[in-house]
Amino acid sequence: MNPVLKGLYADPDIIKDGDTYYIYPTSDGYEGWGGWQFYVFASKDLKNWENKGKILDFHQGDVPWAKECAWAPCTLSRNGKFYFFFCGKGDDGVSSIGVAEADSPAGPFKAKNTPVVTIDMVRARGIENFWQAIDPSVYTEGDKSYLLFGNGAPVIAELNEDCISINEDTMRKIEGAEDFREAITVLKRGELYHFTWSCDDTGSENYHINYGTSKSLFGPIEYKYPVLEKNKELNILGTGHHSILKDNENYYIAYHRFGTPLEKYPEGKGFHRETCIDKLTFGVDGYMEKVSVTN
Repeated sequence: MNPVLKGLYADPDIIKDGDTYYIYPTSDGYEGWGGWQFYVFASKDLKNWENKGKILDFHQGDVPWAKECAWAPCTLSRNGKFYFFFCGKGDDGVSSIGVAEADSPAGPFKAKNTPVVTIDMVRARGIENFWQAIDPSVYTEGDKSYLLFGNGAPVIAELNEDCISINEDTMRKIEGAEDFREAITVLKRGELYHFTWSCDDTGSENYHINYGTSKSLFGPIEYKYPVLEKNKELNILGTGHHSILKDNENYYIAYHRFGTPLEKYPEGKGFHRETCIDKLTFGVDGYMEKVSVTN
């Protein structure tokens, strides 16, 4: 039943390791998205979730370069380790993407001393309309893993073999993401890459997820349609910033929406958000079908 996590959490990243599911969210409910810590939740059935504890705490000095705005994490399992990518702001108030490493999905995680991606790295590649280095997601194909990220413009870069740094020479903008705001993800079925990304502002009830496909991981994307949107009749608003899990032949989409009941948060709905999970399906034509958001 939605929401799946008790309390205010947003930007959920969902993975499965063995027989256990994990969600890594943004800790929400702070004025101006000013959270400073990350937690991980675990479940055996996608319904009952347990908080397994704190991963990182900026105020405790767990991340030397980050002071505030702990946002939008994602996790990569590779080389027998788990790599936790996250956003944070330093003393200059500029967002960057960092990484922490662990031997298990619940940690303990140890953060690296410097960011993986900064806005200066992106600007050095001549990528235009890029506003913030935020909202990472990961994709692995064969022996290579990639980091996708961006606000204003979507960007992809190959991770180096150490999974804690990127090959800056591979960084490029992904063209064709209609109305892109942030939080781009990709999965592959057959020979087709399926891209999804968030549109509008997370403080708007119209925050939603668009969908498109490409024959290349690097685009251009052929835009299709919105795949996840609000349902005013069910009081489900502000639906976006998601991740997608393939579990055997089933697909699930984890996302956030405005905290409910809506009247509980008369102000600041954009930073009073809750985490949900719904099924994601593909039609006979091979394309994603629009998600039926539920309570």
